[in-house]
Amino acid sequence: MDDKNKINNDNDLSRYLDTLPDTDYRQSVKDMLADVINHAVTQGWTLRQLANRINVSDTTMHRLLKGSYTAPTKPHLDKLDDLCGMFALRRINSHRNSYIPTALGHYIQQVAQLTHVNQYASMLVGKTQWGKTWALEDYVRQHPGTSVMVRCPVTTSPSRVLYRIASALGQSTSGKVDEVISRICNALSQEHLLIVDEIHQALECDRMGRKCIEQLREIYDSTQCGLLLVGTPVLADTLYSNTRWRGMLEQTSKRSAAKIFRLPEDIKTEDIKELWTSYGYPDPDRAMLAQLRELANDSGFGLTTKRMQAGLTAARNAGVPVTWDYYLAAEAKLHEMEQGLLQGQV
Repeated sequence: MDDKNKINNDNDLSRYLDTLPDTDYRQSVKDMLADVINHAVTQGWTLRQLANRINVSDTTMHRLLKGSYTAPTKPHLDKLDDLCGMFALRRINSHRNSYIPTALGHYIQQVAQLTHVNQYASMLVGKTQWGKTWALEDYVRQHPGTSVMVRCPVTTSPSRVLYRIASALGQSTSGKVDEVISRICNALSQEHLLIVDEIHQALECDRMGRKCIEQLREIYDSTQCGLLLVGTPVLADTLYSNTRWRGMLEQTSKRSAAKIFRLPEDIKTEDIKELWTSYGYPDPDRAMLAQLRELANDSGFGLTTKRMQAGLTAARNAGVPVTWDYYLAAEAKLHEMEQGLLQGQV
């Protein structure tokens, strides 16, 4: 009998680990599938969410994991192998670029906590690469189960944002928009914080972008969870200056709890020091410190951190302690690569 009726999309995916050893896959494939399943279980994915990662049906994914898929398996197993490789790479990068506490990051997390605890509908605005996402991802890690963070799509529409929220909450994204909204509202409560990052991208979509924010307002009104919209200063400026957007955030809260928090325009030396100390660099001389300040305030934490990581990697490959010469060499190398120049490794 067809096993489609046996599929329960809500069951724990770890059930497949028990039957995996009995499949006819070679051992390397079994190991790969075990890694994929374990990652999915850790993330709290349903069968459908895993199937969506490689664009197959629930039934196909079920049969692949059970070893009962009768059509050629290689195309699907190759995709799962690629997915497994991506998980491993992300774990490595996550370890290398683990969150480094700074005063600015602490402020960002305080905004999240205020919004979370007081059920505000808030907006956090700051320059690109200013450490907003980095600090907020760490906040979500500190508050599992009561905080969820999604990124606003570049091409914004209410449905796309809704599907991302539903997926992050472990809810099904199938069905009509109203059905997805209902699942989201049932999953969120007053104890939750919903963070929508890169929300300024909604501005580029005009009418659909406004619909997206209006939909978020309705979710907030229905659940009274904390709502934190995160973007660049252009978002707050537009909400104040553009007649079509004016008052959009203020409407988000029926209890006058709407707040706009702006990050400082400059990154403090103390925060830059937290970065170089974390990566093991010695204290810079005056000239090097001036260069670090200029880069940090021009490009933000993101690029500064990447260059420090590149310099540290180069020093480790050479088997020597990291110095600012390696940082400068990494900076020059990255600049050359940006210009399309191909030369030997640093």
